[in-house]
Amino acid sequence: MAKFYAGSELDGVLAGFRSRGPATLKECLAPGTLWQPVLQITVMANTANGTSVLTGTRRADTNPTHPNVISTPTSMLPLEFARCYFESIAESATDLLPVHFTEIRADDLRTMARFPEAARRSPVPDPSSELSYLVGDLLARKLGAGTAMESASRENPLGNCRFSMIGAGFSYVADRPTNDPESPEPLYEPLLMFGAILELDDPTVLPEHTDSYKDLCWTAPDDYAEGVRTKRIERFNPKFLDIADDADSDSVTVCARGLCLQTANEVLADLAANGPAAVTSA
Repeated sequence: MAKFYAGSELDGVLAGFRSRGPATLKECLAPGTLWQPVLQITVMANTANGTSVLTGTRRADTNPTHPNVISTPTSMLPLEFARCYFESIAESATDLLPVHFTEIRADDLRTMARFPEAARRSPVPDPSSELSYLVGDLLARKLGAGTAMESASRENPLGNCRFSMIGAGFSYVADRPTNDPESPEPLYEPLLMFGAILELDDPTVLPEHTDSYKDLCWTAPDDYAEGVRTKRIERFNPKFLDIADDADSDSVTVCARGLCLQTANEVLADLAANGPAAVTSA
């Protein structure tokens, strides 16, 4: 279960934070850590507008921790699984860097490991691949592709996936009341973001709304990057264009923040630095 902490509760306890000094990824994943591993998937496909990335808005009724937040698909990982998975792919990592946070700033994602574009790709589904299993589970459980996953096979997959990067950061959750009503204490989740890429062959297998997300849509990478930079919700979804500044609209409860957006932004930046995004299916 996710746990939320104030900065004062993490000092001296959380690896890589303040008085604990710099920490490696291995140390952040050690038994008893307060870091929570999360799988984040940058879903890409060729749409009528060219190469696009999937975003959606988290439903308030099924995600009370981060309601109405524009997001890319995520799922929490068991610590033991995340540790074993990293150990299995560590040899292929580049830019393995320790992390040291001296303060907490939401959306401050620190890249701790990158994995080359030539990293192994796996079809989805593929019973021999841990990552393919996780991606398929998220597709079926959160993105409304259960029927499509049932019909797919290694020979006739929904797409291909690969691992891209691991980053660390803090996700703001809520404020905790204090003795001073004017100074509530912010609470955060310390997260290790395991960023993967799914190159989806057919974007139409995903519905617009699921039990986890509403307003799933496909966003051009340049618009996505601008949305992350400005936090303008209409950059992610044109549906919000006419109502983003309407103070009387319920849509103002929708916001663009979070490490999932930052992780996908890093993934897309790495892809751009290495040439055109590798989404080749029609």
